Amino acid sequence: MNSETLQQLQAEIEQKLLESVNNADLYSVLEKYGVLDDRALIVQWQCNLDPNKIKSGDAANIQQINELLPATPKQEIVLMEKSWCIPCPSTGSPLGCNC
Repeated sequence: MNSETLQQLQAEIEQKLLESVNNADLYSVLEKYGVLDDRALIVQWQCNLDPNKIKSGDAANIQQINELLPATPKQEIVLMEKSWCIPCPSTGSPLGCNC
């Protein structure tokens, strides 16, 4: 796996997670309980990739990946750390926004 492939993987995972949050209709749950203040709900996630699980015949690729991205103490590659606020404090959108 090269750095370009890793970036594509990161982008696709991020897209799928955002789709999941948007499709969950969390705003309606907040509305049901009368919790509609700005940033009433903050959804946070972190996605890690264990470089030891990457199948590659080229050890240089693994080293390159490790150097490109920050690692957790467990030596996992942090693909992303995101926070999503529902409702959006800037626009009031019930879908939320990156906060």
